[in-house]
Amino acid sequence: MRAFLFSCSLAKIIMMMALLGIPFKPNAMKKLMIFTCIILVHTLSAWTQTSIIIKLGATPRSGSFKHYMIVNRNNPREEFKFSTLQVKPQFYAGVSARLQMRTPFFLEAGMTYTEKTSLYQVNYRMPTETNPAEMVMSEKEKILLLPVNIGVSLGKIDITSGLSAMKTLTKAKELTHLQGFHQDDNAIRVGWQMGARYAIGRTMLGIEYQGTLNREGQGMYVNKQSLEQNNVPGNFVFSVQFGF
Repeated sequence: MRAFLFSCSLAKIIMMMALLGIPFKPNAMKKLMIFTCIILVHTLSAWTQTSIIIKLGATPRSGSFKHYMIVNRNNPREEFKFSTLQVKPQFYAGVSARLQMRTPFFLEAGMTYTEKTSLYQVNYRMPTETNPAEMVMSEKEKILLLPVNIGVSLGKIDITSGLSAMKTLTKAKELTHLQGFHQDDNAIRVGWQMGARYAIGRTMLGIEYQGTLNREGQGMYVNKQSLEQNNVPGNFVFSVQFGF
């Protein structure tokens, strides 16, 4: 239990460092560990009631995006329309610690793993053998989320809201086949979430909306032209949770 609470406190501090733009250096990490230990001791003395929650969830497929952009306008032979076609269903698995504050409020922090597959559509203005009229390219990501929530209990119903730090662990993308494609390094992104769940004994049924502060295509470029679209992605996550 103490080791898990330590990791959750560390997750909260890392997210705060990401928000403040503090670099992760070895010496800084040692100081961070010491500081987190202090936070942990304070947490254990301030909250005596703790519990562990295991979460399994899924989100439906999202599609029918209306936003697109024209790329390579200054080169008609390479000009194409770029858009997000759909995002396939995602599955989530995570664990978190619930720290009871003064009733009815509580804090939750933990980590969640998911895999995301996005499909992009490319339509060339002047098709060739190497650049067909229509292409569908995929991008697969393995993502770690570090959510921190504050919640309120209303009988058998919990309502939560908070922020998340999101880190892409690995990424496989077919967009690299586009001539002149470049993508920034996998930096830590910031998201937010709000949800509710209903308790049936130790089992809880939940629904949560997860959003991000980054637009679709942010950090991707073709010949130095940004592929950022006027679309901020978000999705509903339906979950089954188990408290211990």
